Amino acid sequence: MHGGRHNKLTAILAATTTSAIGLAALSGAASAAPVTFTYWTSGYKPAEIAAIDAAFAKAYPQYRAQGQYISTSDTYFPKVIAALKTGTQPTVYTDQQPYDLPEVEQSGKLIPLTGKLGALTNQLYPGIRDSLFYRGQQLGMALGGVGDIALFYNKADFAQAGIKTPPKTWAQLQADAAKLTVPSAHRYGFYVPTGDAEWISYDWEPVLWGDGGSLLNKDQTKATFDSAAGVKALSTWVNMVRTEKVAPSASYAADGNYDGPTAFASNAVAMITDGPWLEGELPKGLNYGVAPYPAGTKGGSTNIGIGVVALLKTTPAEDAAGLAFIKFLASPAEGAYLTVQSGGLPSSPAQLGQPIMKKAEANKFYSVFANDLRYGQLRPLNPQWYTASAYLYTEINDAIAGKASPAQALSTAAHEVDQALANNG
Repeated sequence: MHGGRHNKLTAILAATTTSAIGLAALSGAASAAPVTFTYWTSGYKPAEIAAIDAAFAKAYPQYRAQGQYISTSDTYFPKVIAALKTGTQPTVYTDQQPYDLPEVEQSGKLIPLTGKLGALTNQLYPGIRDSLFYRGQQLGMALGGVGDIALFYNKADFAQAGIKTPPKTWAQLQADAAKLTVPSAHRYGFYVPTGDAEWISYDWEPVLWGDGGSLLNKDQTKATFDSAAGVKALSTWVNMVRTEKVAPSASYAADGNYDGPTAFASNAVAMITDGPWLEGELPKGLNYGVAPYPAGTKGGSTNIGIGVVALLKTTPAEDAAGLAFIKFLASPAEGAYLTVQSGGLPSSPAQLGQPIMKKAEANKFYSVFANDLRYGQLRPLNPQWYTASAYLYTEINDAIAGKASPAQALSTAAHEVDQALANNG
């Protein structure tokens, strides 16, 4: 995601273990001199890169990885594209936005990973695994250290309202929000994000999925979020703000934080959907709990953010080394280590069984976020998705502001998204 929450939503590789991980080398005899290749990153510092390179050399003595920090995430991808155009690309690169991968694939210099990673791909959480495929090809691999969102609730407010357990569904949440809304205390039951930010569409998408809706059709040629399920999902938010008045109409976005953490931290709202990073922004002593993201009429859902690693064409020897490097990063043990170091969540259930994960699981709310990954989804792996998301959150905001009905807003956004997809060709 772009915006102030982007780096937190899509936490990726931060560091790696310096202990060797026992992985089988690629078939073929090792050469006398190790094959050296480069990989690019925008996510970790020189010391972290050195640790990655050293650990990989122990696991695969026939190869040497040379990591290079290129730039911050805001300027990173244009440099990747420039390198592809001039033939100066690295063998491997990491990316915080999976939907960049189709654009790289269009250069003709991305090597699909379809069938090359076997069980490592198959063991990923279903939503993460499916998100790596575009037009039948696996374009990249997910890294350990992902993010999702859940429901935060104020326990003191719940006790005051006589509510014993957090809501499991949106219908229950709406009922609880009415009980939690206390105008005299300037407190609302729930926070609906508003304004001009991608967080709005990101936070709303699992409402859509929970009601059985989708963002694009299977071929990714047309928008589908303007379905009856989409109208129902958007009506949920609109009604809470405009009809039931159990959510504030004002935005609490501030200092690049579009998810409104101050709304919950200041007790202006009793419930908010957000990611695990919110815990670090709450005052000490605040008595709160975390529950799964509310289920819709068709079941539970959440939105997942991941970092990816991809293989680019250089030389045959370097390509083989780069594939080994991706296998190394994707192994359960290494993936678990990266997960712990990033402060994120595992990309596969296999990582949860690793001993090092006990450190992360010591957090009392960690299991809530981890369990949500079982039915979480990701945004489409489409080069036009950032543009599409902007159309979507603009119209969501218009509906919440009363400028259009939910049906009108989604119809307008769908028309704009269809044009963007058609222009992409």
